[in-house]
Amino acid sequence: MFLKNCWYVAAQPEEVTRQLTQRWITGEPVVLYRTEDGQPRALEDRCPHRRAALSKGTLVGDTVQCGYHGLRFDPQGRCVHIPGQDTVPAAMCARAYPVVQKWRWIWIWMGDPALADEALIPDLSYNDTPGWAVVGGSLHVQANYQLVVDNLLDLTHETFVHARTIGNAAVAETPMSSEVIGNEVHVRRIMQATPAPPLFKKVRGLHTIDRWQLIRFQPPSSVSIDARGYPAGSDDISQGLRWFSINTITPIDERSCRYYWTITRCFDQDDQALGQLIHDQILATFMEDVEVLQAQQKLIETDQRGRPEISVRADLGSVSARRVVQRLIEQEARATAAPTSTGAAHD
Repeated sequence: MFLKNCWYVAAQPEEVTRQLTQRWITGEPVVLYRTEDGQPRALEDRCPHRRAALSKGTLVGDTVQCGYHGLRFDPQGRCVHIPGQDTVPAAMCARAYPVVQKWRWIWIWMGDPALADEALIPDLSYNDTPGWAVVGGSLHVQANYQLVVDNLLDLTHETFVHARTIGNAAVAETPMSSEVIGNEVHVRRIMQATPAPPLFKKVRGLHTIDRWQLIRFQPPSSVSIDARGYPAGSDDISQGLRWFSINTITPIDERSCRYYWTITRCFDQDDQALGQLIHDQILATFMEDVEVLQAQQKLIETDQRGRPEISVRADLGSVSARRVVQRLIEQEARATAAPTSTGAAHD
């Protein structure tokens, strides 16, 4: 099950053009495109006539023409043309999804469109904050989206998986704290007078540092990490490093997801070579995660004994996030199942 009454990233802005693009999101096919005035739009990628993929068709003005029988649908999903037929049945319509372009991504609401509220888009504002330089990308991961969220909320793995870039022994050995605030989960780990990891040395020439990891989970699947490294005993940002690792994960289905990420920094914003270095190093780091997570997914699926996982202290943030999402899914299910009428039945 997936939470539907919420916002997921559907694509990066440059991926949505005047060409029809298919995405699978929470197990449902979606066709994305832009209208002639540049607005992103999304329809169910399933023609209501014979269930052909609308993404295999073409754009005619702002209408999507099915490539099978030529029916055309406007951005609201209404059928406006059937070849060889003057009348259009009222039921001949494709589902339209609310979409919003914000925080450098295009977001889609997969649930009840009447409940779609732009204010509910996760706060990832550092992607668009003046004075911060941004690099990023996206990855297709053959693993359940919650495994990626788990990975971001428990950074203990940096010590063992990312020793060449952002990991060292201090991460695993320093206890973290976690708290649930409303529907958010906040994880905090502060390492004092610790050796700087390799990437921090390469980017800012740091050696012995006070290192901060402040993690914020926003449902259903956004995780931002406020990562800081200052010379030990100082909070002088001009000599240190601070960036946000901003991540949002969109479920494709139960076994795969699309992982959207950025690194946004407040130092040396105009240094393009540095930006490319950070991009390449972080991408290599995330690819190490992908290797671990895809192998984990396969082993979960093939565990025929179905043994329960045994959690440790560092899992507190990820366990709390899963509980928040499960609670929201159950609330959504109850609301959907609630009767529309309170009238009593009579014999």
